[in-house]
Amino acid sequence: MNRRKRTASLGFPSLVLLVIAVVIVSSGGIGYVVMKNKQITTRSRIAEVQSQMDEHQVSISLHTSDIEETLGYYTLRARLKETKSPLTEIKFVEVYRDPDEQSPPGNSIAHR
Repeated sequence: MNRRKRTASLGFPSLVLLVIAVVIVSSGGIGYVVMKNKQITTRSRIAEVQSQMDEHQVSISLHTSDIEETLGYYTLRARLKETKSPLTEIKFVEVYRDPDEQSPPGNSIAHR
């Protein structure tokens, strides 16, 4: 009677298949963790680059406003006076034409 109560044991092929299944599942889990870590590092790099871009954008706008202020009409005129520049204000604009150029027709605005 004791022969019938014997427990079922796993055979060698079953153990080999079980080991192969464990290796496949564990390698899938490890691969998943590696990919998640790469995603996290990539996200942090992207955030870092975006913050650097924002800082550069702010510095560009500051430089642009400085340039606009420097090239302002009144500021430029004051600086030219301070440096005693030979540049003077233009009071009359004369149109230059090449001698080869034909004169405009008699009723044109440039002729008047």
